[in-house]
Amino acid sequence: MDERGSEKYRERFTARLEAFSDLVFGFSLSLLATKLDVPTRVEEVFDTTRWAAIVGTFALVCRFWLEHYRIFRHHFVAGSFDAIVNFVFLFAIAIMPYSVQTFLRFSFSIPSFTLYLGDSCLILLTLATLRLRSLQQRRDDPDVLDRLRGWRRCVAQFAVGAALALLALGLNHHGGSIQTALRDLAPFLLGGLAIFVVLTRIFLRRLPAFLV
Repeated sequence: MDERGSEKYRERFTARLEAFSDLVFGFSLSLLATKLDVPTRVEEVFDTTRWAAIVGTFALVCRFWLEHYRIFRHHFVAGSFDAIVNFVFLFAIAIMPYSVQTFLRFSFSIPSFTLYLGDSCLILLTLATLRLRSLQQRRDDPDVLDRLRGWRRCVAQFAVGAALALLALGLNHHGGSIQTALRDLAPFLLGGLAIFVVLTRIFLRRLPAFLV
């Protein structure tokens, strides 16, 4: 296969991959709606915790779809590694309704909270990896400001994903209930958050010089 044919094949593969991703997003959003089971008591119809979790997660999935679209809209051509990362990302999107339902049913359980944190962490890290791969293909793009915004999103998502992973590890190492673990780990969490914010801001400030 010549170079032109290979490029055409990769572009078609990328288009199919994006279309498949849209199907998974739609499937995940539809599953979130089905998790609104009819409660046993009428007083629980407008349960604040349940509605907040469902609506918040629905908004997050829509946001992740928008981020995914922004990555692919700049003529991003996916290779084998990108496809694997994208499938892992879609797996995390697909199980989001399950993690939400588990979190709602066992809201004060560390395992259920860890599952929710871990799923969110996996989504952020894989999404940031896809954006990183896309930005590498856009080295010659003259729109420096748009690339700078992309790099900033990438760094922020890596930082938040790493913070969620550390939080999940800390909670599981502590054990017990979420309330007790958060109370005991509060000084370490606040200190770690401050360090994360400072390091991320320093890195973001150096990005313009890095791009130029």
